[in-house]
Amino acid sequence: MLGTLTSMSLRKTLIQAASSALRPAALLGAGSTAPEFDLQDHTNQRIRSEDLKEAFHYILVFYPGDDTPGCTLQLRAFSQLRDEFAAQDCKIFGVNPAGPDSHARFVDKCALSIPLLVDSDRSLAQAYQTARPGIPRTFRAVFLIDKRGIVRSAMKDMPEPSALLALVTRSNQTGYKGSGRRGRQKVPEVSSYGLRKVLSNEQEARVLDIREAVDWRAGHIPGALNIPIDELKERIHELPDPRRALIICCTQGLRASGAAHILDQAGWRNLYKLTDGMEAYRGELVRAEAESG
Repeated sequence: MLGTLTSMSLRKTLIQAASSALRPAALLGAGSTAPEFDLQDHTNQRIRSEDLKEAFHYILVFYPGDDTPGCTLQLRAFSQLRDEFAAQDCKIFGVNPAGPDSHARFVDKCALSIPLLVDSDRSLAQAYQTARPGIPRTFRAVFLIDKRGIVRSAMKDMPEPSALLALVTRSNQTGYKGSGRRGRQKVPEVSSYGLRKVLSNEQEARVLDIREAVDWRAGHIPGALNIPIDELKERIHELPDPRRALIICCTQGLRASGAAHILDQAGWRNLYKLTDGMEAYRGELVRAEAESG
């Protein structure tokens, strides 16, 4: 009996090691532009990312196989929260290369309530870096994409659906307040890593540093524009095209929302905030000489 258990444990360890070696080193990161897709689901309905944009957040659950224990557990957990996600304008899709008939049997047998997309050639999984060309396997990963088509969360394995629901809820619009005036839209936050991904994926993206000039000169993100928040309304014409992505940073992240509100009213929509500001930033900084005179 002991020998059997040892053999099973060794086999499991070897399978996990092989899986780790075959899996792409890193997922498509938060802050990236979400790859577009045009796929059929298990009912042969056409699902296009372009149709979701502006109207819905969506979650893509990449999973290895239909009707397997781990995948059943994961997709049932998301199915149980489908209505709560729907209340936050968020759709959920499972993604796997199996055909519509296999997906339909899986949905019926396990009473799933979310669509399963047919990624027959694993092209979508490869675009999200959770599959490799030539390797017949989709690795388990979950992505949250916002209404603008930006990846907000990228996680391997089986993250808790409730944690993703909380993330969607926090990032949603606040709606209308009691005064009848439009509620302020919450601007997505990015970490230091997410900031680098936005800058690398959107070539015209810029960083707006709203600290005082003395703080900016002491150390700032390379290429950052410096307009103190108290001067922002008067100097807003100095900013690049409103269609470009703009990442706002301050000292602790506390004043970035105010700057985002000013920019939103002036027509900027592709906005981000640096999480916890420059005090939490981990990355290259440059110094600037104080102005003479």
